Amino acid sequence: MKLEDAVTVKIGRNLSRGSEKDDFSLVAYSYEDLTHDLDGLFLDSKTSINHDGNQNEGYLSITGEVVFSFVSSKAGIVSEQNQGKIINQNFAKLIIEHDGLDSSYLCYALNESTSMKKQMAISMQGSTVPKLTPSILKELEIKLPTLEKQRTIGKAYFYLRKQQALAKKQAQLEEQLYLGILRKLDH
Repeated sequence: MKLEDAVTVKIGRNLSRGSEKDDFSLVAYSYEDLTHDLDGLFLDSKTSINHDGNQNEGYLSITGEVVFSFVSSKAGIVSEQNQGKIINQNFAKLIIEHDGLDSSYLCYALNESTSMKKQMAISMQGSTVPKLTPSILKELEIKLPTLEKQRTIGKAYFYLRKQQALAKKQAQLEEQLYLGILRKLDH
């Protein structure tokens, strides 16, 4: 199944044309935000999609939505901490339209699936700056196992990401601790 048959790809807003006065008060969703969301440290918060009628609302991040970075070719699920940030043109919201597709599995498939990575690599061959385009993204083929299997894979994937992030954070804290002790001993 082509990705465009399962999701609607809504490209973020071009902020370089920021003529709207509202744009200046909004914080842009960044690659660091995506990494935080992908590491799953805040994933325990689930969706409560709330639209307030703002003209920018289609471009605002909403908890539980899948976002995709065209620059890094990575997908993540928006956490509560990143709710309400404006999605710029380097990102797209992937709005799931197919009942048989789980959002965490979609992230796994886009980020880790060998078949999807191979399709992306072939599509970006010859580009000076390898960057996935919305049209290439829509044409990618995605395999959909049963919804139960998707949920199991997606949940395990985010658990793994969370464990990796926690291990990295622990290593950083241990390094700070040991270097602090060594500095004290050095005086």
